[in-house]
Amino acid sequence: MALSNPFVLLSYVGGPALLTNATGLFILSTSNRFARAVDRARFLADRLSGEGSAVRPHFRMEMPEVQRRVLLMGRALACFYVAASAFAIATLASIAAAVLTQEVQGAVIRTVYGLSLTCGGIGFCAFIAGAALLSLESRTAVRSLAREYAEAIAHAARKDV
Repeated sequence: MALSNPFVLLSYVGGPALLTNATGLFILSTSNRFARAVDRARFLADRLSGEGSAVRPHFRMEMPEVQRRVLLMGRALACFYVAASAFAIATLASIAAAVLTQEVQGAVIRTVYGLSLTCGGIGFCAFIAGAALLSLESRTAVRSLAREYAEAIAHAARKDV
């Protein structure tokens, strides 16, 4: 590869760098969702451990779902951290391979390119796994909200009677 053309180097670095950025956005949004789910779990735990009639039946049913959501998001975050690390290594290995191509040939270059490809593949798989876990978490959240909405409607109907 000739380094006289800067677009060649950018083509090797662009993919992993773009995926690193996308993974960073997933980490940020998932961290916020994770914090909100943890807050909800703490709220439910406080309500369930408290005395009196303020405990609604749906709180008991919601607690396992909130726990599932927190676990799914924790696993998704772990996948995204692996993906970000793998994409960063793939980017650095691509840069190293592009620079070393001018000086070194043979097994060394193939090894560095192989490292880049392997890390990129690992990162991609971790990225997809994290996205799939977030999809499952979203379905759980929607199901929980639907149940909470139905409970609120039923509670309002009982008050109107």
